[in-house]
Amino acid sequence: MNLRPSIRDVARRAGVSHTTASLALRRDTRISKRTRRRVERAASQLGYRCHALVSNLMAQLRTIKVRPDTETLGFITSWPTRDGWKALPHQRLFFSGVEKRARELGYKIEVFWLREPCMTSRRMSQILYTRGIRGLILQSLPKSHGHLSLDWKHFAAVAKGLTITRPQLHRVISSHFEDMRLVVHHLKRHGYRRPGLVLDEELDARVDHAWLAAYLLHQNNLPARNRVPALILDSARASRKFEKWFMQYYPEVILFTGLPVYAWVKDLKLRVPDDVGLVHLDWSADESGSLAGIDANAETLGTEAVDLLVGQLHAHEYGIPRREKVVSVSGRWVNGPSLRRK
Repeated sequence: MNLRPSIRDVARRAGVSHTTASLALRRDTRISKRTRRRVERAASQLGYRCHALVSNLMAQLRTIKVRPDTETLGFITSWPTRDGWKALPHQRLFFSGVEKRARELGYKIEVFWLREPCMTSRRMSQILYTRGIRGLILQSLPKSHGHLSLDWKHFAAVAKGLTITRPQLHRVISSHFEDMRLVVHHLKRHGYRRPGLVLDEELDARVDHAWLAAYLLHQNNLPARNRVPALILDSARASRKFEKWFMQYYPEVILFTGLPVYAWVKDLKLRVPDDVGLVHLDWSADESGSLAGIDANAETLGTEAVDLLVGQLHAHEYGIPRREKVVSVSGRWVNGPSLRRK
């Protein structure tokens, strides 16, 4: 009769203790890569397979033993100032979602600012590791194409958005492309045929041009007479460029975020929504209550970030992943008086 090989059989074949073999097969970073490879090779030779139900039970027992109610997750920010990210409603809502979900699962959240005076990546890694912080949620950066340097092998991590391009970590993002398609769908229902898009150049890069891509796809399907080129602005003479663009193309409705478009429209003596409609692409009750727009569900994004992170902790998955997982959260349409009635 053939018996299923046990973890002790694997340990004997690899020449290690059964505890080391078990940790190695869970890819625990406390076990060297060389030993992990030796144990994995021994398991393969013996045909050893983990029993899914037993592994799940042991993960739960380990979680109970660790007492997650005393464990802290790090919320890592790298803005120019300690609280600069709090000025943006969607960033505050994301953090609120993180805190709420972490509390529901028995974790605490502590904010760490990477730009503390005299702080280095190495020192921050030591601080986090010494304090037993294994899980990190990385706040999006103020500019696109950024990178963060930490001793990643000690941590499980989830990044918000697309601004952190190095390393490639698991992340949660807003569905900007799908959200733009939802916007144009509702604009059609309101009778608008000539939408125009206005974005800040840096913000366009921060979302990896997703709004712009969906907008251009929509424009491509319009009759030539209804097409309005997107206006992507840098900071130089932005209001003057907006005025010139509007007077040339006369869009029926303007889609925007991150720019004072409402004020510019008022300066042109235009009435909203009689002369032109407005849609805010990053709607929040704090700042956009009188406008129609897309609510990106930033609080839900925070919830998903914690769930993705805790899943890694339970599976003992640390370090830069071989393949990044991306969780995308759809926004919801919000009607408002900045659009004419259907």
